[in-house]
Amino acid sequence: MFDAFQRLIMADAATTRFLIIFIGFMTAIYAANAVYVLVGPKPEPKKSRGESPGPSTIQRTAKTAISRFAGWVASQSITPNQITLVGLVLVFMNCALFAYHKNTFLFGTSLIVAYLFDTLDGVVARAQGTSTRFGGYLDAVVDRYQEIATYLVIGWVLDQWLVAFLVITGSMLTSYNKARAAIEIPVDNKGWPDLLAKPARLFFLCLALIGDANLPWLLPGMLWALAFMTHFTALQRIIRAYLLIRQAETLGSLEREG
Repeated sequence: MFDAFQRLIMADAATTRFLIIFIGFMTAIYAANAVYVLVGPKPEPKKSRGESPGPSTIQRTAKTAISRFAGWVASQSITPNQITLVGLVLVFMNCALFAYHKNTFLFGTSLIVAYLFDTLDGVVARAQGTSTRFGGYLDAVVDRYQEIATYLVIGWVLDQWLVAFLVITGSMLTSYNKARAAIEIPVDNKGWPDLLAKPARLFFLCLALIGDANLPWLLPGMLWALAFMTHFTALQRIIRAYLLIRQAETLGSLEREG
């Protein structure tokens, strides 16, 4: 079975072993979490805001630093949408440079800096009091273009077209499955704690790019793991949407009968 799976993904033995271990580990964590949610004790009601514990020293320090930097950026008359577009341009530039220098370490570290603009635009919008619906929409669209460009250049430079295609389609379906559900029912943007959302995908990708020079099996193994887990997450969101839509339909029927 190992040899058949290795031939299927067209990878060396080290990459195949890493992929099997990683997928097995992540699946086991998700299964254990699902079992705990189903049979474990129900969580106690949330405490009121006055009783909730305060943030840690590290959290307070990080929040203060981010707020000060965002406040400085906001004072420069830079709009959040401009920051979003700058982030897009930076990702495109990094992808173009990677196609030239083909250094995965430089690509991974530069992507971290470029993707930081994903968080900066929202912080600046709140600091300026200029949050808009279109700003949120633009941010989501730019996120998709950033991921497409990133995996496209990875497929081109590293000749990993199949796995790059699987990762990007899984990422797009993960986002679309929640966006489409929002057309049918009200959706809490932070109420979908699924397995591999965008921040986790980018963290694992950049980690693999940075470590590729010393661990040649890490990047191809991580790409195949991302391919599997993104489609797993997309399926997870289909199931979540089905349950939420059925619940909304049931409540609607009860209200009409009442």
